[in-house]
Amino acid sequence: MLPKTSKILVTGGTGIVGSQILRQFLADGWTNILAVRRMTSLVPQDLASSVAWVVGDILDISFIYEQMEGVDIVIHAAADVGFSLRRRDHIIKTSQNGTANLVNTSLDHGVKKFVFISSVAAIGRQKAEEYIDEKKIFSHSKFDTSYGLAKFLAEQEVWRAHAEGLSCAIINPAMILGPGDSERSSLKVINKIYKQKMSYFPVGTNGWVDVRDVASAVILCLNERINGERFILSSESLPYGKVFASIAKHLKVPFNSKPLTPILAKIAWRIAAMQSWWTGDDPLVTKETVISTSAQSIYDNSKSIQLLGLKYRPIDETIKASCSSYLSIPKSSTTS
Repeated sequence: MLPKTSKILVTGGTGIVGSQILRQFLADGWTNILAVRRMTSLVPQDLASSVAWVVGDILDISFIYEQMEGVDIVIHAAADVGFSLRRRDHIIKTSQNGTANLVNTSLDHGVKKFVFISSVAAIGRQKAEEYIDEKKIFSHSKFDTSYGLAKFLAEQEVWRAHAEGLSCAIINPAMILGPGDSERSSLKVINKIYKQKMSYFPVGTNGWVDVRDVASAVILCLNERINGERFILSSESLPYGKVFASIAKHLKVPFNSKPLTPILAKIAWRIAAMQSWWTGDDPLVTKETVISTSAQSIYDNSKSIQLLGLKYRPIDETIKASCSSYLSIPKSSTTS
């Protein structure tokens, strides 16, 4: 393990995953931490003074090159999450080119470890029902998404840098839950269920993981014997309906949502597309997301348990903690 005096650079530090990684580093005694954020990103209050923050863009190679001076460890958690076709090219560019900038400057500066937080979406789904492990390869099937493609292309930059001598690891989290901002990413579902704004739920099965377990996996990847490996992070593979019903139970609200059948799904994404065209906002539902969330995807977590020694929290425990965190926020602070 690298010494805890090592200088760490974290991208995406204000996000759900990035902020939890920062908390884990601090809790474990690491102190020399630099976090990159965008101008529009708000720094979590508990991390404002304990981490050095710098504003910049990972697409700006000059900025990245300057920040990499003296860095020993890079944790790349920045992500542009979205499924709108109008933003497809931007999402792919940010993911691939931003990652290329980071691995290239890491090579130039002699970074000792590079950890990339990818997604199970980068592994892809090839069938309506499938058992998925780290050996699977993104195949551009109808069950895949543009976001998955963006992450897959970013991973290729990491593997290329690994071939050039960069010590690295890639982690592929499934759907992430845990205490955090309910207006961010996958945690938005908690807010929707609480406010009874989820009329339908996907009929598929997905992997689920606690954000705190993702942060723990990042620390474990710093072990010097972990090099050139990727890890699926998934505590349990569960149907969306079961997870959402559990969230409603812990929020103590009714769960009256209905399964999104194929016929309803076709109607839903078309209506969302029309609304997006009219308002200019990203659609809440797309053809991609409807198809991908209908798949019965079972994720193999055995490699992360055996090689990393990761111990997963049960998802019901994660849901309970997530809902407790949400309910602790004053109602006036909970936006619609």
